[in-house]
Amino acid sequence: MTEPIGDVTMSALHTALSGLSLRQRTIANNVANIQTPNFLAGKVDFESSLRSAMDSGTDPSSAAPSLAKSLEPTRLDGNNVNLDEETLSMSETGLRYSLAVQAVNAKFSQLRMAIGGG
Repeated sequence: MTEPIGDVTMSALHTALSGLSLRQRTIANNVANIQTPNFLAGKVDFESSLRSAMDSGTDPSSAAPSLAKSLEPTRLDGNNVNLDEETLSMSETGLRYSLAVQAVNAKFSQLRMAIGGG
């Protein structure tokens, strides 16, 4: 994957948006399967690999999200999707996604100003 506009900040934001998008899709899949016997909820982590890449000075786009099955206890039907947790996680993920989009928009505004396009 290449860095957007050759900028570490934009690369980190792109990676974060990709990870948050994967998390949103995973949460939607979890909720869609809330009544499926033996379904184990998926959990997405991209923050630790992104943080590690940033701390080590590695290209943030090299950070890969991980998708794992939840180890939370299951109900009698073998399903472990918790609607309250999924709803809370979806809200938090949506807020984080909006914040990252605002940061991207601010970065582009700075670039437009620097170029002289107002």
